[in-house]
Amino acid sequence: MTAMLTIDNLRTSFLQSGKKLTVIEGVSFTVEPGETVGVVGESGCGKSVTSMSIMQLLGKNVEMSGSIRFQDKELLTLSDKEMQKIRGNQIAMIFQEPMTSLNPLHSIGKQISEPLRRHLGLSKQAAKERAIQLLKLVGIPRADEIISDFPHQLSGGMRQRVMIAMAMACEPKLLIADEPTTALDVTIQAQILELMKKVRDEQGTSIMLITHDLGVVAEMCHRVIVMYAGQIVEEADVKGLFDNPQHPYTRGLLKSMPSVNVNQERLDAIPGSVPLQSEMPRGCRFAPRCSQVMDICHQKNPELLAVSDSQKCRCWLYNEGEAQ
Repeated sequence: MTAMLTIDNLRTSFLQSGKKLTVIEGVSFTVEPGETVGVVGESGCGKSVTSMSIMQLLGKNVEMSGSIRFQDKELLTLSDKEMQKIRGNQIAMIFQEPMTSLNPLHSIGKQISEPLRRHLGLSKQAAKERAIQLLKLVGIPRADEIISDFPHQLSGGMRQRVMIAMAMACEPKLLIADEPTTALDVTIQAQILELMKKVRDEQGTSIMLITHDLGVVAEMCHRVIVMYAGQIVEEADVKGLFDNPQHPYTRGLLKSMPSVNVNQERLDAIPGSVPLQSEMPRGCRFAPRCSQVMDICHQKNPELLAVSDSQKCRCWLYNEGEAQ
């Protein structure tokens, strides 16, 4: 079976004032048909830049190399016009903040109808009827009235549902969701995740879910990619990641999660912060924050290697045969 998305050795660099700043380096992974892959890590680890690289939405001063294959198409060689036919049609994206992603000057109905008319060639009336149907599908009450409203007239949860309705309008094969439940209360968050599961299961949609919330990963994902400072440091199926995390960074992320089974006065935290791309340390990028650092960690960056049939890790602990 052909993977829905295959990323191979992706490198994304921004060109600023004659300098090249590499933000994503050597990223490789796949998303299979009907699979949900979680991409996790702290802010600044490269999760959103990876998704924007796939969608080709990073603007002009960007240099990308490697390969991004969507089914049998190499996206990095497509023209803007060819990419527009795929974007919003076969690959759709739910952005992190719907208030800045929705156009404040156009009604909800017009914004949902646009991809239907552009990609599917529906008439104005047919697109409107389909838009109402989509709003009902995502659980928005009074859809036939709300279709005339503007984004500022809706709550955060309603706007996020509208974003999902827009993303699902053309029944895409791949859905990229960038922190789709950030800033929503827990009840609305659960409803949004349930809605995404329903879409995946009923339409066979593949989902790439970007989040910093490991609870969401546990509930939604089949596999997990852990990113740190623009690189993948661990990849595993969900059970393997939670039961037997290999990389010290992954262990740190899991320890920082609150648990209902353990009485903790204070949560564990990983010391320090993600390094700036312009100030990347020599050797392993996590070494300055790692509690198990060795001399070699400051000299060479380890490769991402298989530690089992379903798990990969980028760490000298494993490379040296000392994985715990």
